[in-house]
Amino acid sequence: MVMEPPPAKRIRSITIPDDLLISPAPTSTPCLPLFVDSNFPQDEALHIQGIKWKRPKEICDCPCFIVDGATRMDVCQGNLSNCWFLSAVACLSLYPKLLEQVVPVGQDFRDGYDGRFRFQFWQYGQWVEVVVDDLLPTVQVQDNGRTQYKLLFMHSTDKGEFWSSLLEKAYAKLKGGYSALQMGFAGEALEDMTGGVVQSCATNVPVSELWSHLNNMLQRGALICCGNTQGEIETSNLMGILSHHMYSVTGTKEVQTLDGSVCLLRIRNPWGHTEWIGPWRDGGSEWQTVTDPELSENVILEDGEFWMAVEDFQENFHILEICHLGPQSLLHIGEAANPWEYVTYEGRWVKGLTAGGSLACSDSYWMNPQFSLTLQGDEDETSGPQPPCSFIVSVMQKHQRLRRTTHMRVACHIFQGDDTHAYLVQDVLCSSQPLLSVGPCDNHREVVLCSSLPAGHYIIIPSLEKESDEGEFLIRVLTEKGDGSRSMEIPANCGETLPMSVWPTEDQCRSRFVQFSNQDCRVNHVQLHKLLASLLSKFVPHLPNFTLETCRCLIASLDISAVGSLNWEQFDILWKKITAGTRIFCNLHKNVMDRIHNDQLVSALQSAGLPVDDFLVRLAQIGYGDSDGFLTYPSFICCLLKFQCLTEKFQAADQTGSGTVALNYRQWLMLAVYS
Repeated sequence: MVMEPPPAKRIRSITIPDDLLISPAPTSTPCLPLFVDSNFPQDEALHIQGIKWKRPKEICDCPCFIVDGATRMDVCQGNLSNCWFLSAVACLSLYPKLLEQVVPVGQDFRDGYDGRFRFQFWQYGQWVEVVVDDLLPTVQVQDNGRTQYKLLFMHSTDKGEFWSSLLEKAYAKLKGGYSALQMGFAGEALEDMTGGVVQSCATNVPVSELWSHLNNMLQRGALICCGNTQGEIETSNLMGILSHHMYSVTGTKEVQTLDGSVCLLRIRNPWGHTEWIGPWRDGGSEWQTVTDPELSENVILEDGEFWMAVEDFQENFHILEICHLGPQSLLHIGEAANPWEYVTYEGRWVKGLTAGGSLACSDSYWMNPQFSLTLQGDEDETSGPQPPCSFIVSVMQKHQRLRRTTHMRVACHIFQGDDTHAYLVQDVLCSSQPLLSVGPCDNHREVVLCSSLPAGHYIIIPSLEKESDEGEFLIRVLTEKGDGSRSMEIPANCGETLPMSVWPTEDQCRSRFVQFSNQDCRVNHVQLHKLLASLLSKFVPHLPNFTLETCRCLIASLDISAVGSLNWEQFDILWKKITAGTRIFCNLHKNVMDRIHNDQLVSALQSAGLPVDDFLVRLAQIGYGDSDGFLTYPSFICCLLKFQCLTEKFQAADQTGSGTVALNYRQWLMLAVYS
């Protein structure tokens, strides 16, 4: 039986539904007994006869969390069909700083050990912490008459090393149990451990292009996995390559031989065994033909890892999953240039409101959310035609694996933008054809469109297959400005402009709340004004303060009982909404620090997941914009929370998705006067 985890104390504000959040363990204490994670799902993958849960100290005499650094050799598959996850971990291990982001350092079984370990995963725009105990599923075995315990799932080649086993357990908790890790695509795990965008593509391109692309991507810090799509699942072909099994591409090498140059790829099988037995295999005669004295001797790699020529690679591997890292992850790879400007949007498909179905649903397709894509030319190109601008657009469904629901068929289309409207109305869409499309795709939580277009304004429309399909999504847009091969600095106002470190922790917020609240531990609009001024002036001092009237409006957006004040739980929700809106505001403002123009309002409201059309934008401009068409920071936050409040209340009341709701007089007054 799978137990529903309770709400969590989170690293940052995140849009995972409350019933799906992962709960950190209580504060560590030196007292025994050791921590036991009662929230870990006990699912069908664990219904194995003879299974015993043992801590590392019961499995070996001197357990270590990490031995001589975490490497790809510490990633060996157990009794789960989750090679997709293991191949992603093997890729990540090539970049210690990236791995440390997921597997925090300083954890071990020595002083301070209390049976718990912490990991971090990227989930739909935010990093979340997952805490697990170190009880691991094992089976009992006999070794020379001595009873021992063998790990059932992921393990290291070093029997005394446990970081990879505990990482797998934390990821299983995040996804809803070990069973949830059965079968998948490496790209999903790569994204969850880096926040990158994964491009899936085939290998059936000219060999020279394939080699150049893989070599270039590895040099730019991309993480690459590959797979064979022929034959029965995880059966070996004549050359030792397993079907429907994910491998990692971990390196490239061009060697000179007596017969000319050969381009080699280094591949890693997460099983830790079953290798390529063709040319350039471990101990193969081809190594004797290499002219470089340092390479002329036989090259023997670790178990599960091997070299192969790119031509053989193309013949034996048919799909690639390439993880392009975002700005924050690229900061951890010092030698990799950042080629992307990075923007994210969130939204949801709601039946009768923002679920328009596929392009074939001509009467409703216009209802789908729309997002702006602006491609800028290279300012250095002063003559001649401008080269196309490269970009990547990712549309990711949220929470399907955790909810144990199948991925719906998601698609993404890009249309030519209309300079006279920020939003393409129904008549325009009915007479237009998309410039680019991807999907619908089966069994993927995400579709990714990698292409290029001339500089200009475009509209991104994500959709599901049917008007009745509902769900949440995250859109990420990565754009290159001008020549994509040119090294670029990380833009000052792209991506996460306000680093996590500048925001107060939940404990700091609670302490400030208690400081400014009354005896009933509530804050009215005057106390809220002082509280927000205290928080914002310390952590984002360049932003203007809220007025008393704005604070009154902010309280109204959460005060469902009409008492004129907020308790701690309500303020915590309000503060998370304010911080999310602040990030959106700071990501979009250009030359003016305290205002955004109404042209940016569409992107701002869409980033908050609101269903935006011309009518909504016009209301925002009339109600909150100044005479020059600008929204100040306080007016934008107030506008955003007002629309979110009304949209949430409408959706809650419209349970059938009819598009209409019935209100009594008291409810009408609450919405009209106090919301």
